[in-house]
Amino acid sequence: MKKIKTIVETVLKGIGQIMLQESAWTGLLFLIAICYDSLLMGVGALISCIIATTTARICKFSNENIKAGLYGFNATLIGVGLVFFFETSPLIWFLIVLGSILSTLLMEFSIRKKIPFFTFPFIVITVIAVLSIQHFGLATARIPAVNVEMDGLEVFEVAAHAYSEVIFQGTIAAGLLFFTGVFLNNPTAALYGFVAAVIAGAIAHFDKDSVKLIEDGMFSFNAVLCGIACSGTKPRDGLYVLLSVVIATYFDIFMMHNGWITLTFPFVLSMWVIGPLKKIVGHFENKMAIVEEK
Repeated sequence: MKKIKTIVETVLKGIGQIMLQESAWTGLLFLIAICYDSLLMGVGALISCIIATTTARICKFSNENIKAGLYGFNATLIGVGLVFFFETSPLIWFLIVLGSILSTLLMEFSIRKKIPFFTFPFIVITVIAVLSIQHFGLATARIPAVNVEMDGLEVFEVAAHAYSEVIFQGTIAAGLLFFTGVFLNNPTAALYGFVAAVIAGAIAHFDKDSVKLIEDGMFSFNAVLCGIACSGTKPRDGLYVLLSVVIATYFDIFMMHNGWITLTFPFVLSMWVIGPLKKIVGHFENKMAIVEEK
């Protein structure tokens, strides 16, 4: 019974790690939210995370990393993403399995080489799969369902939809569940994610982008991840959030204007900028502290 509990917690943590939360309860809320919008996507999320976790165990990767869910979140996004883009078929399910395995191996490479991949394995595998399927006409593209939402509360809608779009969902209800999942584990990160979404929406608005896309959170979901990743209790953390959101949002706008598949690459790119910047600032602070001691 204890072994089953551990397996369930590990898989759910893998889902929760999509928004950088090592919490089974967060993962459970995420899974419920996905299933609320699309039961099929929920199945894709669960299967892909289980496959990734199993692959990591078979390959005898670090048990600590496995239990933290570090191998599950990229696979989960691949599973949900391919179901989002295409009508399910044996080929799509095969690619979900293959993608989940490959993402696990890429994540292990990232950990061993100490390269911050974040969701990069998901991006690479999904883009290659989508472009290949489209080029060869191997599957039927899925037509997104039209969700009926409440009127008004525009700022609230942008933030809720932004949270929702992180995992390919389109309703405010799913966004609220995602926000709640993060908030229960890390209130500061959840609120920073909310503020980041609003800032990104404002940037897109000033850039005169599509109001519909802005309200749907299409320019803000990368910002949510930036807000969560850079969140903290120090004033400087707010500056890191702001900088990362500006970088991610403008790059998101650039990619969308050029017709590129964005996924979470703007977030990853901004983290590749902020990460080294934090190290430089930290190094400078250490030197100043040493000088003051002398």
